[in-house]
Amino acid sequence: MNKKSELRRFLRNVYGYSFFNKLILLTPVYAIFMQEHGLTDIQLALMFVILSAGTFLTQIPVTWITNKLGTKPAILLGQLLKALAFVLWLVWPTFWGFAIGMFLWGVEWAFFNVSFEGMVYDELRARHHGRMYARVLGTRYNLQAIGTALSAFGSLLMFAGYGWITFASLVALGLSCVCVMRMRLRSGAGDKPRHRKTNFVKLFKTGVRICGRTPCILLMLLLSLFVANIAYLDDYLSPIGVEIGMPVEFVGMIQFFILGCAVLGQTFAYRFARVRDWILYLTICAGGVAFIVFSLFYSVAGLWALGVAYVLFSAVNVLLYSRFQDFLPTTYRSVILSLYSIGDNLVYIGTCLVIGLGGMLGSWRYSVLILGTVLVGVGLWALLFIRDKCELVPSPGRNAPKTSHPTGKA
Repeated sequence: MNKKSELRRFLRNVYGYSFFNKLILLTPVYAIFMQEHGLTDIQLALMFVILSAGTFLTQIPVTWITNKLGTKPAILLGQLLKALAFVLWLVWPTFWGFAIGMFLWGVEWAFFNVSFEGMVYDELRARHHGRMYARVLGTRYNLQAIGTALSAFGSLLMFAGYGWITFASLVALGLSCVCVMRMRLRSGAGDKPRHRKTNFVKLFKTGVRICGRTPCILLMLLLSLFVANIAYLDDYLSPIGVEIGMPVEFVGMIQFFILGCAVLGQTFAYRFARVRDWILYLTICAGGVAFIVFSLFYSVAGLWALGVAYVLFSAVNVLLYSRFQDFLPTTYRSVILSLYSIGDNLVYIGTCLVIGLGGMLGSWRYSVLILGTVLVGVGLWALLFIRDKCELVPSPGRNAPKTSHPTGKA
């Protein structure tokens, strides 16, 4: 098999995993399912806090386990934990059943962030196709969004009951595992444990020092985290849909529409890989304004504003995350991605608390209004304090920063 065929096979399985991992028919109904079994608005927000807590509290042990097991076994272990979470919700639909399930799902996210993200980037680099990472990332996000959009039809299956919807979701998880097992990694490191002795604590401390001493890593990390999490309303789209007057059976259509907008932004994001930084920062401000506009209209007719926001933020998220990856030294990529995952969940916990506060005020619209205002502030912060400090210039085989390499070498 030639190199191009091997690359296509690898990417097919990457895309297949990304699609089936998101083809979860429970997506549009599990929040409603939880509220039907007694959860209040603030308790629902707490569930997503527990989801994030499961990720960042287990990030260090998950990274250690990944280094011991290898990438592919770690991804498969994460999928098993997610499957257990879905089954637990069905057989024990109480506050504690939902909470434990959310925690297990959070642990799966920890495995995903450490194992899958680093594996894709490093494999492309190993195959001398590092420059196509932004395009691959955008395609992955598109397929994930398509999988989630198709999951929106899960609400149409409410007549069959949650048991059948859960079963269909478990089948999709099984297919995602098949794609992982079919991946052939060039180094082979993803198929077997790493037997070399590693001082993980020392490695982790070094990763923290690299972030602290390399401004562009830290700045791109923070900006990417803010945009990815503060603009993330996916988990609340169903309750928002019910609140603006949509029947429960059709709330999945909101997710279908919003994720279609996300696909649009992600599809064409790579075309703007060389856009100046100040344009990205202005786009963040524009997306925040679109959030505010939706909160003011707050109706089915006002969903166009939320759609515009998702187009903008999905494109910006691809570009920021791609630039963040470009600054990372390969040796410490998994450790710095662990730090990213911890930060990702801390910021998301803050976002969930803000959304919960809006719910306590009497409507999710207040949550959207507050988040939009914060996003405008993030864009202004980037314009005033980051500016063009982390502009990327083209170099053979990859994007290279103007600043020196974190290890001190050019």
